[in-house]
Amino acid sequence: MLNRYAITASLIFILLLSFFTLPYSSLVHGTEETGSLLKKAQALQNFYGNLNSIAFDFTQITRTGNRQRYGKGNAVFVKPINLSREEKTDKDSSHKKSVMRWNYSEPDKQIIINDGTTLSIYTDKDRQLIKTSSRELDTDITYAFFAGTRNLLEDYEALPADNSFVFSSAENLEVIKFVPREPHNQIKAIQIWSDDEHVIHHLIIEDHFDSKTELNFENISINSLQVKDREEIEKIISFQVPPGTEIITQ
Repeated sequence: MLNRYAITASLIFILLLSFFTLPYSSLVHGTEETGSLLKKAQALQNFYGNLNSIAFDFTQITRTGNRQRYGKGNAVFVKPINLSREEKTDKDSSHKKSVMRWNYSEPDKQIIINDGTTLSIYTDKDRQLIKTSSRELDTDITYAFFAGTRNLLEDYEALPADNSFVFSSAENLEVIKFVPREPHNQIKAIQIWSDDEHVIHHLIIEDHFDSKTELNFENISINSLQVKDREEIEKIISFQVPPGTEIITQ
């Protein structure tokens, strides 16, 4: 079973890099408020759908009842771009897959890598590396975004913001709440804060156990990576396993 950090990282991987575009005509129905929310959601999809890479520092706070768990680190996501016919037939496909890397520095050192085929989770204090196939996420709605078979507004309803969440830095940010149209085993609701350029700065995921995971993003870098550079991609997905590490394949 994946730990909370790995699940969160996987969900954000999908949500940040796998927004897909809906036809504009599908967004103009309903009330004026609904139409406004859908247009904002469409703008998010358009912006992230056109990204090749994004990197950022983050803080993460998970609240469950009276308990609170804090984490921080940095992350990078890269997704494939349109390739030539020669590149599509190239046997070395490492540069053609969406990949991610989360480096947690607190509360404990942890590295989470998705190379497009395998999800790897290394926990330093346990000297343990867990490897599982990314295909196991195929049945998850959020992973379907990544695969390109679904889009955000097919599976999530855009709703007005929940005003119980307040950020001092969110005064000039737009906020949308997304609720699964069908019951989801991990997500009860997602709330996203973005700026005028549609860059996400805050995100809260609520689950069915009333646990809330808050992520705050800083030092955001857009399209700064050379996504066709095999060496650069390899640096993201590579990890030197320390001697004595227990490797568990699931």
